Amino acid sequence: MKKAATVTIQPQAVRRIAGRYPFGHSGDILDADPGIQPGEVVDVKAQGGAFLGRGYFNPQGATPLRMLTWQKEDVDLAFYRARLKAARARREGRITGTNAVRVLHAEADGMPGVVADQFGEVLSVQLRNAGVERHRDLILRALREDTGATSAFERSDTGERRKEGLDLISGALWGDLPARVEFHEDDLTLHFSPLDAQKTGFFLDQRDNRRLMRTLVQPGQGFLDVYSYTGGFSLHAARAGAKAVAVDKDQVALAALEQAARGNGLQVGVRWGDALDQLKNLEKEKRSFHAVVLDPPTLAKRRDDIPKAKRIFTEGAAHALRMLAPGGHLLISTCAHYIRVDDLLDAARVAAAEAGTDAEVTAVTYQPADHPHLLSVPESLYLKSILLRKA
Repeated sequence: MKKAATVTIQPQAVRRIAGRYPFGHSGDILDADPGIQPGEVVDVKAQGGAFLGRGYFNPQGATPLRMLTWQKEDVDLAFYRARLKAARARREGRITGTNAVRVLHAEADGMPGVVADQFGEVLSVQLRNAGVERHRDLILRALREDTGATSAFERSDTGERRKEGLDLISGALWGDLPARVEFHEDDLTLHFSPLDAQKTGFFLDQRDNRRLMRTLVQPGQGFLDVYSYTGGFSLHAARAGAKAVAVDKDQVALAALEQAARGNGLQVGVRWGDALDQLKNLEKEKRSFHAVVLDPPTLAKRRDDIPKAKRIFTEGAAHALRMLAPGGHLLISTCAHYIRVDDLLDAARVAAAEAGTDAEVTAVTYQPADHPHLLSVPESLYLKSILLRKA
């Protein structure tokens, strides 16, 4: 194996990188050997030559350095096999009642740029940066061996790849890929179309919250699922006997929800259109619900987006609280890293005042165990939810 190229870190960034923070930004780079190819594995050193670790380096990338290891070890097939083995051990016994699990959660599993979800025998893979693209054959081989998936597809069609100078890729990887991927979550059979669904196929990260909300409704009570997508929350509530209504502007997703409801012997009402507009309409109709979920897509991709996002949360929560029966519950959720729990609480506090009511915070929840939050990687915490009980 040839000697690795070297990237030298600015003195002010050494402590952060040595402390296992995996991202080296442009201003953190003091020097780099000439001729490094995008995604090449490099030795990372401090000024003076002290070894810090190894990582992918892309001189053209928005985040040029992505740390892989803080040891002097080869980044080869054995390396990726070991990372997968460690990820599997981390999840052992913690994910139950389903055959759908996140196998790799990027940096939080020591695999920057790799997201992989397994749905029964089908694997969904996303490769996001130049380093994993350069090692795609090794990574896919390790994934195939570790998961035993009989078929797999790729959804490397995120904007992150464009920032890395990479083309967007979507399609089958191996095996006979079904047009509809089915899996189970507790007593529900769920499905999605692998090449048409959002992101890696299905939002596994809301699994715990879906189960939580299901426990809060009784047969015959109203349940409102806002920004429902394919209606995982609605289906769980309907299985509990609730009269569920799902709201989304994606007609294809709502059609998939209706199909899933029929397949599970359930009924879910759907409302197509802008979420806030539909909330206004439901309130004008004097509808009442015992539980409401407000789970919008990412509203803050940058820190500057937070004020606008909070206004949307406030407006949506105010409508929901006015329609919520006394003692009913409202779950407000965000998948945006930049939005904090305190931001959700602030938005809800203003909403409650506008709705002329009060509410108790009964729970704060985060992403499930197969989406690990690593202490050294603050960005790996992204899903935050608050559960309110109307006074």
